[in-house]
Amino acid sequence: MSRILFLLGSFISLLFAPPQWKAEKFLRLQKDEFYLLNFKVNETQKTLYFRWTLLKNKGLVMHLNYDYFPHQFILYQDYQRNCYTLPLFKAEQKYYTLEPFFMLCFKDYHRGEKIATLKYYIYEGGRDFNIIDERIVPNGGFGAN
Repeated sequence: MSRILFLLGSFISLLFAPPQWKAEKFLRLQKDEFYLLNFKVNETQKTLYFRWTLLKNKGLVMHLNYDYFPHQFILYQDYQRNCYTLPLFKAEQKYYTLEPFFMLCFKDYHRGEKIATLKYYIYEGGRDFNIIDERIVPNGGFGAN
C-alpha cells in the first residue's frame, strides 16, 4: 500500500512540477532597442524580435514580431499582467504536453537610466529546436534583421 501511495505521489508531483526551461535570461533594454532571437527547427529558421517604445501609466508598451507577424501589448509589473506568452511552433498531435512557447515578463523600470528590465523564458515542449542567434540590436527597424 505504501508503494502505491509513493508512486501516486510521485506521479502527481511530476504533473505539477515547474517547467524545465530551454532558456531564460534577464535583459536590460533601452527604449527602441531591439532584442533578436533566431530559432532553427529541422531546416526551418524563425525570427523573433521585440522592443519597448513607451512607459505610460506604469505600463510598458511592447512591440514583438515573430515569423513576420507583429504583436503589440502592454506589460505591467503586477502579478496578473506582467507576462506575455507566445506559442513558437504548431503543436504536434502525437504529444500530450504543452507546445513550445516564448514568455516575456516585465520585471522593473529604472527611471533615471530609462532602462526596462525584462526576463524571457523559452519552453521546449518536447520539440527539438535550437536558438542559433540572440543579441541586442540598437535602433533597428522591424523589417531589418
